[in-house]
Amino acid sequence: MEQQYFPYVMPQETGNKTDVRWAEIKNKRGRGLLVTADSTFSISALHYFDSDLDDGPKRQQRHAADLVKRKQTQLNIDLRQMGVGGINSWGAWPLFEYTLPYQDYSFSFVIKPIE
Repeated sequence: MEQQYFPYVMPQETGNKTDVRWAEIKNKRGRGLLVTADSTFSISALHYFDSDLDDGPKRQQRHAADLVKRKQTQLNIDLRQMGVGGINSWGAWPLFEYTLPYQDYSFSFVIKPIE
């Protein structure tokens, strides 16, 4: 799990994998979870909660070194994700093929224990 986290200067979401067909998350004893879905999906698994990485609209000056790794693993399972950045740093939108148009999306996934 540690290798999934990238210490950006300002803490933020990281480690998301896309076009995933299945994922296994296991502890040192080989126990864990198997995630499968009815389509490809996105997934991340970190030892930080969302609130650790994003402190909301009233941002405080924090750095990656300020974060404290948790024992728990937060697992995020999404159909798709779209980044907030564009093709430059001056406000240009992403190319259309990399956007997710506003609409209702749904998918099904199954989580099974691995013993």
